[in-house]
Amino acid sequence: MENTIKFLSRIIKPGLLRIRFILLKYFTKTEFVDFTCTVCGNKTTAPLSLVKGRESSSCSNCGSNRRFRSIIAVLSHELFGEIKPLPQFPHAKNIQGLGLSDSHVYSGRLEKKLKYTNTFYHKSPMLDIMNIDENQSNTVDFIITSDVLEHVPPPVERAFENLYSLLKKGGLCILSVPYYNSGETKEHYPDLHEYKISKVRGEYILHNRTKTGVKQEFSNLRFHGGPGATLEMRFFAKSSLLENIKKAGFTDIRLHEKSYPEFGIFIDPGEHSLVISMRKA
Repeated sequence: MENTIKFLSRIIKPGLLRIRFILLKYFTKTEFVDFTCTVCGNKTTAPLSLVKGRESSSCSNCGSNRRFRSIIAVLSHELFGEIKPLPQFPHAKNIQGLGLSDSHVYSGRLEKKLKYTNTFYHKSPMLDIMNIDENQSNTVDFIITSDVLEHVPPPVERAFENLYSLLKKGGLCILSVPYYNSGETKEHYPDLHEYKISKVRGEYILHNRTKTGVKQEFSNLRFHGGPGATLEMRFFAKSSLLENIKKAGFTDIRLHEKSYPEFGIFIDPGEHSLVISMRKA
C-alpha cells in the first residue's frame, strides 16, 4: 500500500506543478525561463524564482530542483567531459557508483544507465557510511551523497574518511550539504553516544548518555523532512567542510558555482550550499 501511494504521488505531483505553472504564466506577471532538465532531459518552462531555488521543484516533468540538476550536471561533466541530460548518458555498466539515500527523482534513471546502486541507512540495500566493511574499500568509481552528512552522528570526520575509502583510486565523490560561507561548523550534539528520541507532551526530546556516563536532554530539535524525520546533527561552515574534505585525503576539490541557464542551473555570486566534487588521490 505504501509503495502504491508513493508511486501515485510521483505521478500526481508533476501534474499539479504543471497546472500551477500554467496559472502563474497566464494570470500573473511572474517571470518564466525555458530550460532543458538534466535529470529527465525534457524541455520545460518554469518561474525563474523557483528555478533559482536550491530546493524548489521547478521541472514540471520530473519535479527536479536546482540541487538535483546540478548533481547530474557535475556527474556528467566529471564522467564524460561534458554536460548532457541523464537520458543521453551512454549505457556504461562498467562505471560503478553508489548513492547515499539519493532522491527517486534521479536514482532510477541512473540505475538504467550506469552500474549504480542507491543505498539506505534504514532499509535494503543498506549502507551505514559511519561503519563500512573492509571488503567495501576501493570498490566504486563514484559516490553521490546529497544532504546526508549533516545528519550522521559525530564524529563526522569518519564519514569523510569512509567516503574516501569506498572509492577506487581517482574515484569521484559528489557532495552537497547546507553550509554557511563564514564561521565554523556548529555541532548540535558533540557528545552524542547512546541516544534516543522520544515525544514528551507533544515535543520531541533527544536523550543522550555520553561516553563518560553523563545524561543529557535536548529540546527544540531540528528535523529535515518534518518533525520525527531526519535529525539535523550539525550545520556546516564552508571552511570547516573543506577542511574535513582535505583531511580525508581528497584532491581536485571543486565548488561548482557556474550557472548553466540552458539546464535550469542559476547560481548567484557568493551563494552558499553549492554542489562540491572531489577525487580520491
